[in-house]
Amino acid sequence: MNAERRIPIVLVVVSLALVLLVPTGPGAQTDPARLSNVTVTPHPDSVTVFVKTSRDAQYKADLVDSPSRLVIDLENTVYAWRKTPLNVGKDPVKQIRGGQYRQGVARLVLDLSRTVGYAIREESDGLAIVIPTAAPPASAVSTNVTPVTPAPQDPQRAATPRPVQLAQATPAPAAPAPSNGQRLISFDFKDADVVNLLRILAAESNKNVVIGDDVKGKMSITLKNVPWDLALDTVLETRGLRKLEKDGVLRIVSNEQLIKEREAAARVEEARMKAESDVRTKLAEAQLKEQEAIDKKRLAEAAVAELRARGPLREETIRLSYADPEEVAKTLQGILGIPPSGVQAQIAPAAEGMPPIAAPPFSALYGTAPQVPLVPPPSPTAEVLAKGITIRAYKPTNSIFIRHYEADLERIKTLIREKLDVPLPQVKIEARMEILDRDDLFAIGVQWGGGGILQANQNSILVGRGFTSDTQNNLGVQGGVPVSGVFGPPNAASGFSNTLPVSGTTGLPQGGNLVNLPIGAVLGGGLVPAGAGGIAFGFTSSRYNVNLALEALRLLSKTRTLARPEVVTVENGTATISLGEEIPYATVSSAGTQIQFKEAVLMLEVIPTVIREGDVTRIKMKVTIENNSRSNTTVNLGTTAGAPPVINKRKAKTEVLIKEGERLVIGGVTTNLDQDETRKIPLFGDIPVIGWLFKQTASQTTGRELVVFITPSVLKVETAQAQPATPKK
Repeated sequence: MNAERRIPIVLVVVSLALVLLVPTGPGAQTDPARLSNVTVTPHPDSVTVFVKTSRDAQYKADLVDSPSRLVIDLENTVYAWRKTPLNVGKDPVKQIRGGQYRQGVARLVLDLSRTVGYAIREESDGLAIVIPTAAPPASAVSTNVTPVTPAPQDPQRAATPRPVQLAQATPAPAAPAPSNGQRLISFDFKDADVVNLLRILAAESNKNVVIGDDVKGKMSITLKNVPWDLALDTVLETRGLRKLEKDGVLRIVSNEQLIKEREAAARVEEARMKAESDVRTKLAEAQLKEQEAIDKKRLAEAAVAELRARGPLREETIRLSYADPEEVAKTLQGILGIPPSGVQAQIAPAAEGMPPIAAPPFSALYGTAPQVPLVPPPSPTAEVLAKGITIRAYKPTNSIFIRHYEADLERIKTLIREKLDVPLPQVKIEARMEILDRDDLFAIGVQWGGGGILQANQNSILVGRGFTSDTQNNLGVQGGVPVSGVFGPPNAASGFSNTLPVSGTTGLPQGGNLVNLPIGAVLGGGLVPAGAGGIAFGFTSSRYNVNLALEALRLLSKTRTLARPEVVTVENGTATISLGEEIPYATVSSAGTQIQFKEAVLMLEVIPTVIREGDVTRIKMKVTIENNSRSNTTVNLGTTAGAPPVINKRKAKTEVLIKEGERLVIGGVTTNLDQDETRKIPLFGDIPVIGWLFKQTASQTTGRELVVFITPSVLKVETAQAQPATPKK
């Protein structure tokens, strides 16, 4: 019984000696390997890529699907092959490229045309990568296959499998379990160390087994005629252990240690990904900063070139002939972006240029070169430069003072000479302000009517209410006679008595308006054919004498002329005509009674703009008319200020575009006077109810309207072009 117990102990000692006597592998070398060459050898059914290294190197291979490529990292290896890709062109290998991935790791990438399987075998002077050229079947899966040569076995161990007796007692006969070609073992232990059991199983399987320090404890086990892997799984499951096999090495760890390792590996992977992300971010930021530095350098060089092209600062005083110096100064300041107080002038740097900037990729690693400030050379015009760029106007001499760069100063002088300081056309404004009874106003045609143009005998015919006539007045047709084929109620025959169709008894119009003026006009006491006048939206032709109609109305006491002013102004200037009175008002305050004046005037304001369109000259006018008058109504303020009158205000404002010489008619400023009249028989008319039999009541409304006729014309005045003054020395 004691002899049988010594057998396991001897086997344990022998196993430990064998493990301790195993020589260390090539991983103990510390000098890095050298990847010096890569060759490609095509075969009928495969392509062999041989990677030549100076010695054995550890490697890691990964097959990436999108895009298809095989990535091989060689640990502790220096990359010494070509830097440009090697075009293979042998399906499925397209090209091979490589480089130093990081310190101590050389990377080789095989770009593939499709996803295929591969095999890698280690040789004495490198690695041989075999890639099949035929497409794999649809059910095939790409795997990383590394052939492992099994260790030589003892001839007696290689014989037909038979049970090995490792027991503490004589085992009973048992039927052999299915072995699947493996050796069957039987043993019986009590309180045996788990590590020793695992070492015995490793010795029996001829596998490399690594047992961690976390594997501890003892166990009792009895197994008979079972394969070694089943025995190993039984021991591991009983003790809560796990096995990990990689590249022919079997590693035994506890579940707790495996969880810790996986968590640590996850943290390492997360840290690696974060580090790579940080590196990419820093690299992108460095590239962005480098690009910004390059852009700033380019902008600075452009600014320097522009400053040098502008030249030095110069001062000049320019005397203007036509323009207002203050307006010209404001315009130039707005165009050039110069504030009224001026801006500081800039000095071009020395010819050496900007400081150097590190070229990529070094700038991404080490940053840009330090900015060395350049000291500009002393400027002979330092006092002038200190004053800065400025544009000032001087009203007494009608001049402007300019301090600017030489090239810009020439452009400014050209702008002033050709565009700003030029003579403006003068516009003569002829105005006539009339107060008309509203009915009489209809009589001379300021009642807006409609009309049209027809063609008759190759002549333009103007047709309107009560009007039919030839606008060119060459048909010889008298007023009131319609043209053949043209319908319209006739006008009264031409003549002074029929020029104004107003009843002499009632003063009411008898029909017609300005649109149906007769063809003939009374000129010089005779009937002379003339061009027909007309109004279209308030315009009357210059060929009709409106003054004649107004004078006729004056003879009938139907009109009153307020003013007939004429004024001349330049283009875009304001022409103002005012006529009226100032009404005093007494105001009471703590300082006492004060007198203030309010205007009650008739005012006409015109701002003309000349528009030349070929041979036709048009004038755009902004017209404002105000008719403010003293009212008969007073306001009792209940103080010592008295009862000041109320001011009646009427205002008309318009903006029109007419031809030169045409008349603009503006109406609508009206005044209505209501009168109530009662006639009765004394006493009888005051009797209630029946008093209406002895009295009568009449209501009358009188309307008066202010009508303004405006005729603009451009004065033809020849003026010499202004010349800029000589620069001030």
